[in-house]
Amino acid sequence: MTYLSIIIPTYNGAERLRACLEALCHQTQPATDFEVVVVMHDATDCTSCMLADLATPYRLHIIQQRHSSYGAAFNRGVAATAGPYCLFLGDHVIAAPRLVAEHLRVQQEREGVIGLGQITLTLAKRANGFARYIAQHRRDHDVGLEQGLKTPSCMDCCSDNLSVPRAAFLQVGGFAVDLPHSYDIELGYRLERGGLSFTYIPDAIGHQDYRKGFHEIASDIGKVGSASMEIYKRHASMMSYREPEASSQISLRAILLRRLLLAIGGPIRPLALVGLLLGKRAWAREWYRFLYDYCYWHGVRRAVPDRHTWKRLIRGTVILVYHACGGQGASPHRFVVPAARFARQMAWLKWRRYHVLSLEAFLRCRREDRLPPERSVVITFDDGYADNRAIAYPILRQYGFPATIFLVSQAVGTANLWDGDSELTGRPILSGSDIQEMTGNGIDFGAHTRHHVSLTSVPSDRVKDEVEGSRADLEYEVGSPIYTFAYPYGKNDLASRAVVERAGFLGACSFQSGVNDHTTSLYALHRTEIRGTDSLLRFALALWLGGTRLIPRPRGSRRGQP
Repeated sequence: MTYLSIIIPTYNGAERLRACLEALCHQTQPATDFEVVVVMHDATDCTSCMLADLATPYRLHIIQQRHSSYGAAFNRGVAATAGPYCLFLGDHVIAAPRLVAEHLRVQQEREGVIGLGQITLTLAKRANGFARYIAQHRRDHDVGLEQGLKTPSCMDCCSDNLSVPRAAFLQVGGFAVDLPHSYDIELGYRLERGGLSFTYIPDAIGHQDYRKGFHEIASDIGKVGSASMEIYKRHASMMSYREPEASSQISLRAILLRRLLLAIGGPIRPLALVGLLLGKRAWAREWYRFLYDYCYWHGVRRAVPDRHTWKRLIRGTVILVYHACGGQGASPHRFVVPAARFARQMAWLKWRRYHVLSLEAFLRCRREDRLPPERSVVITFDDGYADNRAIAYPILRQYGFPATIFLVSQAVGTANLWDGDSELTGRPILSGSDIQEMTGNGIDFGAHTRHHVSLTSVPSDRVKDEVEGSRADLEYEVGSPIYTFAYPYGKNDLASRAVVERAGFLGACSFQSGVNDHTTSLYALHRTEIRGTDSLLRFALALWLGGTRLIPRPRGSRRGQP
């Protein structure tokens, strides 16, 4: 009986297809349990002759398909199959002996799964640096999946080694036939929406002889970027996904360089020379990480329909974070911005026509899969000092700007008693009447725990009480739901983020610098700290860069964030 049907599209690849089919002759799974369907489209080489002479222990079907995409070829192959499960395999993939058995085992043991096989890349001895980076990154990603450090998603779907239940595949309509690239990712998304889950199968190994040159690799990455925009048009919620390699975190300097190159339309070809000069130096990996990111966004740029959409996509939203405000004549400190400086900064936002959003409005955009307006900014304050009401609030109202104040719920009406030695120690906190006055007048309130404790330094039961308790306290104080949270000192990890999400918050702010794009976690939003000592020029640069790490700072406190 046929349990598994293997579908292999091919085009003018007689020798690589022969190696692929011969590897399937040596599987540990009995050949009577699976069949192989080869879909040839527009072949002009000797593939037909090779297949006619090939003897296999498994049932081999040959289908001719003219003028079709790879998605259409896969669909045609599935239509001709008999097994309850389908395995999609690239004609350049050499299956390890257990590949078929592992896919079949997982499909039979677990109902409704998308099986993600592993593909290892074999490089030439003199492979280019970009190819070495791709191979190493794939190894690192696979290790993360195998060890449970990464969660598999539709972005890991690759039709070179992928298994699915046939009925589920047909139910969602199969591969999209009009997508020239990333059709496997789009299929994985629809299957997941249909109720299937992803399972990484580390022992379902396929080997690929990876001989691509620099320009072929760059072209492939650009196609992924272009395809991502076409997929987003079909499935807006896929905006939060990105190709694994492109989502590798790059430095602020690299983001700035990417922005400059994209602005001038910098070609990719000359960038290959930099890689040649670097050779195998330690920081060559960082260069190729940047290069991958740039190639991806270069492809996105080609596919974006208009300039305004491009700006909304590439720039992201800057979330500013302040603490306390000083009155007229007050000396600036890291955490205390004088009233005059704060007023000039708000005037700059107005004059430069930034779109100042409330944090909740930004979160609605993200949750509704909409891009925020271009040049969008969110204003937040941590701790909830009384001077936020006395100094910042009138200035915000003057310009019509919304803001969110994160309150330490058990400190309302008292003072900062958690900082042992800081310019903020003993500073008064907003009273209940202050909170009532500002609520509904452009000011939203969020939670900042009950006692301003680092959530990564206390037991799990204390984390739960600090998070859930702060929300309950503030909802009683404010008289309306509390939807946002900020981590004290910016400290958070997977466990604390999970507690915040389960507590019903729609989003949470960290203290990591940077802009917030469509891939930034809603429970680890980036924020740009504005210090009281920052000049207007530094403020303007922070808005443009989405951070301040590239800007030299004046001498001042280096203490942790309160």
